[in-house]
Amino acid sequence: MLKMNEKDDVSVKKMAELLRRGATMLAESCPQCGSPLFKVGDDIYCAKCDRRIVYAKSDQEIETQAVKTLIPELRVTLIGKLKALNELVESENDIEKLTRVANLMVLLLQSLHHLEDMRE
Repeated sequence: MLKMNEKDDVSVKKMAELLRRGATMLAESCPQCGSPLFKVGDDIYCAKCDRRIVYAKSDQEIETQAVKTLIPELRVTLIGKLKALNELVESENDIEKLTRVANLMVLLLQSLHHLEDMRE
């Protein structure tokens, strides 16, 4: 008799919960793990990998989706760096160092602004 491991058991429970909440099990399987995919609203989801699946028609579309997936993570990273630089500015008295830090802060803020534009 086959015994399910703990991860499989958790995946099956997630799948059951998705079905109870009205998700639809699809005929397609996850390209990563082979588990059945579920349609949840407008999204396709793999319960075993615990991630959203995106179908792409071209390499450019794959790149675009990859960038859109990275934007929230990049935003958090940029904000974290800005917070660290802010603390450095508060304690720094050397004008040259302050100038370099200020220039870096401007670049990070511009990057953050561009990320926000890309989300739209």
